[in-house]
Amino acid sequence: MRYIIAAVIVALTCAMTPAVVSAQETQDTTLLNQSAPMDLNLATQEELMQLPGIGQSKAQAIIDYRTKMGRFLEVDQLTEVKGIGEKMLTKVKARLFVEE
Repeated sequence: MRYIIAAVIVALTCAMTPAVVSAQETQDTTLLNQSAPMDLNLATQEELMQLPGIGQSKAQAIIDYRTKMGRFLEVDQLTEVKGIGEKMLTKVKARLFVEE
């Protein structure tokens, strides 16, 4: 009987370990995504995609805008990029800055 209980405990522990690791990895990724602010004029597509709500197409739109119009003078100019409004700006503003 003791062996059966021990085997069940071992099996349950092994079955739960991936979930614990997965939760830790998710937490680590979330912390990574909340890293230090980035310069809006220097950020790469991959870096911009770390911002909440910014996917590949919006990140590329930011880079295209920057290429066509020149440097951002302030973070609030981000709303001039197609597909980025005040709501999105509010989500990402704390993570961005513009070097003067």
